Amino acid sequence: MDQVIGQGRAVRFLTELIERDRVPHALLFLGTSGTGALAAALNFVQALHCREDGAVACGHCAACHKVTNLNHPDSMMLFPFARGVKEEDRQAALLQVWQSPYYYPLPDKNTGILIDDVRQMQRQFAHSTFAGGWRTTLILHADQMRAEAANAMLKILEEPPVRSLIILIASQGDALLPTIVSRCQFVKFSALSPPDISVGLVAKGVDETTADFIARTCGGDFRRALDMTDGHVAERQDRSFKFLEALLWEEDERTFEALAKLDRREALDILAGAEIWLRDALLLQCGRGDHIANATQEDNVGRLAGAFDLDQIAVAIKKIESLREMNQRNVNMNLGLISLWRQIRSF
Repeated sequence: MDQVIGQGRAVRFLTELIERDRVPHALLFLGTSGTGALAAALNFVQALHCREDGAVACGHCAACHKVTNLNHPDSMMLFPFARGVKEEDRQAALLQVWQSPYYYPLPDKNTGILIDDVRQMQRQFAHSTFAGGWRTTLILHADQMRAEAANAMLKILEEPPVRSLIILIASQGDALLPTIVSRCQFVKFSALSPPDISVGLVAKGVDETTADFIARTCGGDFRRALDMTDGHVAERQDRSFKFLEALLWEEDERTFEALAKLDRREALDILAGAEIWLRDALLLQCGRGDHIANATQEDNVGRLAGAFDLDQIAVAIKKIESLREMNQRNVNMNLGLISLWRQIRSF
């Protein structure tokens, strides 16, 4: 299983919970699948069941193997499945979660945690543990929990058995019932830093130059970073540079037509790369261009550095950052791109 990438603060907090024997009955991990919330939860659950009785799972004892193979009698995992999914398909999907917590197949948005799954957990929590230790349930994508399942879950949280732990993982806490949230202890998993992502990619065999570019453009999401390791990084860089070239020097009619054709996902990818080009141009203007990988990049960065002064680059970067944030508010991206183009042409 993948180790947790970055998130030193959250990992230290969880380790101390075990070391000080202060594990609560319910934890809410807030963070997307690319931030490591799931990887941390899996490690935490495994450590609680490990026979070595430490804050970190040994990974070798029988209990560790049973947890990761989904056959530990005191450990459960709930995942949003459609009704009628075969048990063998469920098991296969959950095994993929353990094997690749940063890159397992995400559930369909129309699926949810079902009340039947919560009732199964209730039956488990009604009996003593088989192994005499902790009883754990990990609930992935808890923000996709059905209303009836959430209400059933609340009953368990109100009267939790001794040495029982429920970990809910959600990208958005406001999608959960407030009464559930109020009974959980929060652990926040923020976007990862570029250095942490770069190190994680290099550990998976990605070369350092490619890892650095991906780390700076993936928005702190390691799942997104892995998506970008598809062999087309140079093409992505080239498209982002051509985008800036068009904003600066292309004929107005052709530029307008090209911007109007970009879809949201494509535009976000290009903007992420364009921001990196502009930041490199900013560094070059400040006499710090030693990080540039090759002569072609140096020439391109030099062209951009010559087209702006320092204040103009800073304004353009800020505008791109605001456009990327607009994605969270579902604002018209094409109008935003045209606004960026007009601003750059006004310099």
